[in-house]
Amino acid sequence: LCSLLSLQLQDNKTFLAMMNHVLSMDGFYFSTTYDLTHTLQRLSNTSPEFQEMSLLERADQRFVWNGHLLRELSAQPEVHRFALPVLHGFITMHSCSINGKYFDWILISRRSCFRAGVRYYVRGIDSEGHAANFVETEQIVHYNGSKASFVQASDRVCEAASHKICNLMLFKIFSMDGFQRHFDSQIIIYGKQVIINLVNQKGSEKPLEQAFATMVSSLGNGMIRYIAFDFHKECKNMRWDRLSILLDQVAEMQDELR
Repeated sequence: LCSLLSLQLQDNKTFLAMMNHVLSMDGFYFSTTYDLTHTLQRLSNTSPEFQEMSLLERADQRFVWNGHLLRELSAQPEVHRFALPVLHGFITMHSCSINGKYFDWILISRRSCFRAGVRYYVRGIDSEGHAANFVETEQIVHYNGSKASFVQASDRVCEAASHKICNLMLFKIFSMDGFQRHFDSQIIIYGKQVIINLVNQKGSEKPLEQAFATMVSSLGNGMIRYIAFDFHKECKNMRWDRLSILLDQVAEMQDELR
């Protein structure tokens, strides 16, 4: 009995240390009045019924990091006002002025709770279409009673689960279904897509870029455009001005997709 009690105490100490570690991490946010899990764009296109739902009921599950803890409470409407979704990411708000015009600038980055992890250990897409380290970043400008929202999404789709390029064939075979699901979901949520790939187009990363380009092409989806931009080559020696090449390409493709 003493041995069991000692083991229980050790387990308790371990679990408390884990909880303290998580609670001491930066980047967790919640709100009692605003739906942080949805972009302003999505919220502006919802029904009155959706607006009447609690924050727990209508939350985008991709960005609810305490979803497992809230699961049992979801069936108890009387406690929904106490059960708030927790977002992991980054939020900042600033009052700004340009040429005498004052406005509020808000930045919200939402980190998906699916396939999150350290970049060198979590890569690629799973069979459900969840991409590694997916982040949705939204910029909101509030000026003179009007609001504008600009949304970008980033992830680590084009990296194989293994560091070895020789496993690219396995990556292509087993990831195509997830790849299709990922972009089907992206189009439903965000609309037309411009994919930007910044990996090197020579050396060990060249086969990776080629494989990814082939997979995008195989989708045969007219709502998707693809840009391969060799960032290290084009912007070497801190030539950040050459990013204008990429911006021009993106602008042209966005015009095509309108």
